[in-house]
Amino acid sequence: MKTSEAGFGQAASLVPLAVSALAEAGVDFTALSHVAAGRGPGSFTGLRVSLAAAKGVCLAHDLPGLGISGLEALAFASAATDHGQPILCLADTRRGNVYAQFFAADANPHGDIFEAQIAQLPLLVPSDMALKDGLLLTGFGTEEALNAFQAANIVTSVAGVNGTGEAVDAAMIAQLAAHNLKAGILAPLTPLYLADPRLGPKKQVPVL
Repeated sequence: MKTSEAGFGQAASLVPLAVSALAEAGVDFTALSHVAAGRGPGSFTGLRVSLAAAKGVCLAHDLPGLGISGLEALAFASAATDHGQPILCLADTRRGNVYAQFFAADANPHGDIFEAQIAQLPLLVPSDMALKDGLLLTGFGTEEALNAFQAANIVTSVAGVNGTGEAVDAAMIAQLAAHNLKAGILAPLTPLYLADPRLGPKKQVPVL
């Protein structure tokens, strides 16, 4: 799996990165049957850039696209570790809160995505979710969430699905895309915008 740490210029680097990855695998775009990309939740600009690149490849090579929720990809990767526990997946809003979604132990969604402060999460566990075997946390801010759940006397553990468990990577997107394709679950390459993009990241206010 190839990665890029580029903070800027992602639009210009994404397709060449894909071309390089395919070349290392000894294939090109003609060997593909579909193009999968993460559709969020995430930053407005990041989603727009990645989905535009994916759609461009689809148009250029007449390929269908598959949109993948990042939280669902985290849940799917966590379920593969076979802990047998319900899962809570978290993503950074960059506004001091997290995007969160609960999943059953088999990675099926248990409710919709919502936004909350990490300290509030123990109060937001669905009333019909059985936690007798504990709750598995994955994604952004899991250590803080672990402390919040332990303070509420809810048994929790953290799934390190890609070394850190902090963020979704391309392998997770590909694995869930392959599963969804086989199951006939075909989401479009459209973004999951869960907040007004004008809000932007939470700005630090200087102390005078």
